[in-house]
Amino acid sequence: MSVIVTNARNRIAYNVVRSLGQKGIELYTADFVSRSMSFASRYSRGHFVYPSPFSDPEGFVRRLIEEIHRLGVEVLIPVFEETFLVAKHVDRISKCVSVVLPDYENILIAHNKDRWAKLARKLHIPIPGSYSIEELQADAVSARGLRYPVLVKPKQGGGAWGIRQIESAEGLKILLSSDNCNGLPWGRFFIQEKIPGDTHCVAMLMNHGQLRAKVAYKQLRDYPVTGGQATMRVSMRSYKAEAYLQQLLESLNWHGVCQADFMVDKNTQVPYLIDLNPRLWGSLAQAIASGVDFPYLIYRLAREGDVEPVTEFKTGVVTRWIGGELGAFFSHLRRSPARLQFVREFCFPLTRTTLYDDFSIADPFPLLVWLTDALLKAVKFRSLKAVSHESLEGIWK
Repeated sequence: MSVIVTNARNRIAYNVVRSLGQKGIELYTADFVSRSMSFASRYSRGHFVYPSPFSDPEGFVRRLIEEIHRLGVEVLIPVFEETFLVAKHVDRISKCVSVVLPDYENILIAHNKDRWAKLARKLHIPIPGSYSIEELQADAVSARGLRYPVLVKPKQGGGAWGIRQIESAEGLKILLSSDNCNGLPWGRFFIQEKIPGDTHCVAMLMNHGQLRAKVAYKQLRDYPVTGGQATMRVSMRSYKAEAYLQQLLESLNWHGVCQADFMVDKNTQVPYLIDLNPRLWGSLAQAIASGVDFPYLIYRLAREGDVEPVTEFKTGVVTRWIGGELGAFFSHLRRSPARLQFVREFCFPLTRTTLYDDFSIADPFPLLVWLTDALLKAVKFRSLKAVSHESLEGIWK
């Protein structure tokens, strides 16, 4: 029983490593960054560095295949956007290792917000009002006719990367009058109306269009605070959102993991689909703590071909991401009307935290490596704002 886990520098991979390692499965971790947190995990038997999957995709694939043969592993679990590259070259990679991945064409549909939006409309899944940049720049759609605030969002991207909130028609017109958006062509972006309400998230594991596992939760705090990755969340049922995601994935005959974000309108309680992640996602610890061990289910699906469905999960379970909580602390503090109470509840939550994304007393060194890396990047870029080692500015096609 042996596995390679890629993208070892982030907390998603760490949760895969921790879950499988606690079950005695032999693990090897890999990344193109030598200072990766899961390299330091007690559960990682060894690690290797591969070329960047973004700047040297062919080198990445070749090195991965070489290490699969050298280590004799049975299962490969890609974690972040390198998942897309593995799916693109699955014919080569699956000859030497088992993987559980969607078809590359399905990944492109789910990763492109304009493409999955068309499918959602066809299936009568609610989505926010969305408009192309071309329509607005040509006045085919009036900026004054939109409901504000609106979000300028990249068609491809993850977390809160590239997203800007615009409060008025005047602000949108000023932004659209510029030649580009943050140095990127306008063709990479679209406009989406912002739904007021809470973010409910649903994740599912499918076996060729058949549901095998699911979990749902509500985001309690985000990083950045204007909307992004969850730093604190609680498991709960979100029946309509669960049904919508299952309907969409069944229509695609999906194979593997997919996670979706929904904004639940505070006035109507209608869940609006706002994002899809066709890969493992940031709040993976939430699923594991709620009794749905996605990493182990993926491992078993890869080895055995199927698993018993896990469609019930514990509700009321709270998990936190320490790195994200620290990064967003002062922003949340400035926004809080009762700052002393916020600090007290931040340090001593009323509900016990069941699991942390990036820390375990039994395995403390990965968080120390992550903190060291974050500090060195802050010094290098002279900023406390999180900076990725590899940008999300590339386009998958």
